[in-house]
Amino acid sequence: MIKVIGLTGGIGTGKSTAAEYLIQKGFAHIDADDISRKLTESGSDMLPVLDEIFGPEGEFGDGKTRILDDKGNLIRKALAAVVFSDINRKSRLDEIMFSRIIARIDEKIAWFKRHPAEAGKGVLLDAPLLFEAGLDSRCDLVLVLVADMDVRLARVCCRDSATPEEVRDRIKSQMSDNEKIKKADAVIDNSEERADLYESLDEFLREYFSVF
Repeated sequence: MIKVIGLTGGIGTGKSTAAEYLIQKGFAHIDADDISRKLTESGSDMLPVLDEIFGPEGEFGDGKTRILDDKGNLIRKALAAVVFSDINRKSRLDEIMFSRIIARIDEKIAWFKRHPAEAGKGVLLDAPLLFEAGLDSRCDLVLVLVADMDVRLARVCCRDSATPEEVRDRIKSQMSDNEKIKKADAVIDNSEERADLYESLDEFLREYFSVF
């Protein structure tokens, strides 16, 4: 029986690092962010839809920020600046994207269940909006990563060349850690060094997977 692990956590909690480690441990990987990026890559029919809604003249635009460049490609940082500053804009973007992302994820999970040898130790469903999208219903267990706010701000500011205010806006737009923790099967605090995260992940695997 193939198990599906849901991996989630707010921005800056180290979700990508945890995913990389679990992949090394033999888990197949479904990356919701990657699916989202592919849905909005150059030439996608999603781009005119997003521009109509979130562009400067759109209902949820800010009246000044272009989200597509001169070639019609998405300016991701511009879209993020628009939607993460307002909860209603963020909710509208989620509404547009979730159904398409979920459909792709369901296809991938079904494929791994038909081809269990390709799933390795199990399937890792890596999704920052796991709960918001209702994807926890596809999982056998959910692992949530958390971290101290100062640590998260430092990580994201360094990674994305963002200001602390921009990162705080993104964090405020996401489900709180407390809400995630209530819904989780397991929680790892990733405020310390990478080695500490790996040790905690090993403990998680030993507890929930007999093959480790």
